[in-house]
Amino acid sequence: MNNETIQFLLTTLMELGTLLTVFLALRQFRDTKWLRFWLIVGPLLANAALYLVYRTTPFFYLGVVLVLCLPFVWPRKSA
Repeated sequence: MNNETIQFLLTTLMELGTLLTVFLALRQFRDTKWLRFWLIVGPLLANAALYLVYRTTPFFYLGVVLVLCLPFVWPRKSA
């Protein structure tokens, strides 16, 4: 496989993975605070690494979406 095919597959995989983890972190795991936090941070770090490697905007924008979701799953002492 050439570089463009690998980049397309990684972009598609990260788009689907980002959407799935955002849904799971915001809706499914209500009791485990740190699991919700790491469900967002894991794909965020992967998107950041792929952005550094490929320098394309989809990975950057997926990271922005995950950063915007982070305050909604941030573990608080009162919760």
